[in-house]
Amino acid sequence: MTTSTVFFDFMPSKEEEEKGVASGEFPLTPIRAQRVEIRNTPPRLLDLLTPWECRKIMTASDVGHLGALVLGIEHIQRHWGLDWTAINRGTQVAVIIRDVETRTDHNLLLRKTHDDAFLLHNNWLRDFVFRRNLKEGDTIGMYWNRTSSSICFSVLKRAIGMRRE
Repeated sequence: MTTSTVFFDFMPSKEEEEKGVASGEFPLTPIRAQRVEIRNTPPRLLDLLTPWECRKIMTASDVGHLGALVLGIEHIQRHWGLDWTAINRGTQVAVIIRDVETRTDHNLLLRKTHDDAFLLHNNWLRDFVFRRNLKEGDTIGMYWNRTSSSICFSVLKRAIGMRRE
């Protein structure tokens, strides 16, 4: 990492300019200088092959009778473009989940429970568990797609064992 120092000269503000013109002493050169250090730190590179901010191993309740995907605070990303004020009040918020393998979009609801868990529900079983044949032990991944304002979803790893087709 290298550091360099740069001096920036500032031109007068509109108010300062008008005051200088009125007094006949308008400066033709910048009136202030500021020293700024610039650090040449390389940006954190986005891994385009593994962008999954949220990884979760499916539990029995995720693929069973509950009818919802249970997410902990460690799974939810605060920079996801959702209405966090409404979610924190307990309001259900509509989210689009984009399945990247099948290229399909699904409308689900996200809500926060009284014990600070988050539930993705409203057709979770039909649209993901049954359609994608999710089982306990499968690993899924999700990330926020800023372009489409949706959560992208993928099955990252299948559990070992018998699968029904």
